[in-house]
Amino acid sequence: MAERVFCVDFGTAYTKVALRRDPTADSTLLACAGADLDFWVPTVVTVDRCGAEPVVEFGHIAADRTAGGGIDRYTNFKRDLFTNPAPTAGAPSAPPLDALLGSDEFAALAAKYHVPPYQVAALRSMVGAARTLIAAPGERAVSLDATKQANAAKLAYHFFAWLRKQVLAACEKLGKTGLRFEDFPVRVAVPSLVPGDVADQPGCKLFRESLHRAGWPLHTERPFVAEPESNAVGVLTGATNALNVDRDKMLLGQMFGRGPLNTVVKGDKNHQTYRALVIDVGAFTTDLSSLWLDTGGNAFLFGTDGGFTVQQKSVARGVNNLDADVLAALSQAKREHLETMPRKDFINFQRAAYTDLNGIRPTGTGLGVIGGEGDRAAIDPCIAAFGSRLVDEVKAFCAEVKPGNMQELILTGGGANIPAVRNALIVAAQAHGGEFIRVHAPVARREKAGGPQIDGELKENFARGGSALGGASIYFETSYH
Repeated sequence: MAERVFCVDFGTAYTKVALRRDPTADSTLLACAGADLDFWVPTVVTVDRCGAEPVVEFGHIAADRTAGGGIDRYTNFKRDLFTNPAPTAGAPSAPPLDALLGSDEFAALAAKYHVPPYQVAALRSMVGAARTLIAAPGERAVSLDATKQANAAKLAYHFFAWLRKQVLAACEKLGKTGLRFEDFPVRVAVPSLVPGDVADQPGCKLFRESLHRAGWPLHTERPFVAEPESNAVGVLTGATNALNVDRDKMLLGQMFGRGPLNTVVKGDKNHQTYRALVIDVGAFTTDLSSLWLDTGGNAFLFGTDGGFTVQQKSVARGVNNLDADVLAALSQAKREHLETMPRKDFINFQRAAYTDLNGIRPTGTGLGVIGGEGDRAAIDPCIAAFGSRLVDEVKAFCAEVKPGNMQELILTGGGANIPAVRNALIVAAQAHGGEFIRVHAPVARREKAGGPQIDGELKENFARGGSALGGASIYFETSYH
């Protein structure tokens, strides 16, 4: 159990960090200096090799750099990290010392003897650095996927070492709290790409070591949480944490007891079941989660009477796939221009071409408008095909979960801002199990009329930061159940 915790939503496009300062405090998103929005930073690393020594930059500064001419830009290392390369015959297993230092048992032993987390992190970092220097040829990755995964782990280490400095600097601005933020453990939201515990994914095992080396004390009980569930928890609770201080037990009824769910948990013979379906369309994955509850028509107490039945899945298809299809469909000149522009400018193109449908007009290129009316014949089929693939995934997922008398649909992530995709998902989600009492989603600023009705417009911090807020919730502290 952790009374205070950070949670990092390690996104392919943006990384968000939430803080819970004590068990009864609401989860809050931290503001990182210089970010486009105050609660996120671009997940970008650049290496400038033009000078005598390489210069590494991160976040919004790296996002504004243009690749090429001696500048390497890395934007998809999360995807590479969570690739699952097939084991190579005869490849060595993790060295015993690394396995010991990275084990939950070692963390528990350090806590038992009151070894400060920063000393544990320093020991792991020292061993990792020593191993890098003395690694034998046989310890090196031999497959292309494994090499990309190993490189991604190195990038994750550098990015999270930089991120830790940003987070602690943001905490210093919270005022004289008397809290040692550097000792707070961290939990990270990661995709649920394989059945079972997400911590068992090969990428998480490498990621764990990267976090250790970067100085982050990992949560001893649950260092990794699945993005689909954490996102659902963050949005449905509104980042609220509630605790019965006398019994040291969480009050999940107060945390989740709002809207249709509140009707069900109070005991209603006509509305005995509840289901929330949360779909997050991100850059790398689309995350699907279903939280289902059956009260039998009786007043329900979370923890005493049980809890949600959770089904979840991450699909390795996101907005990055749409980007690749669109770039391939455009003319060579337009494609080459988009591929070399700074990250911030490309995001403006995404918004203009996918959501506003009016394109951008880069000056001094002679290319005219990119993504506007003249390119709709190339772009619209890509958006339709992308939405169709997601629709198939949603229908298959919904066919395996139970419907409820009271149902809510919540759409989050950057892809949910694309009207054609969002509207198709709303229709697909109702293919099994009836209509939704409420539909929550982002709403475009200049959206055309005629789409499905949106009952509640999600605020940006929940639409894009739900996983971090949910991962910081006491919902994931099992000792409070």
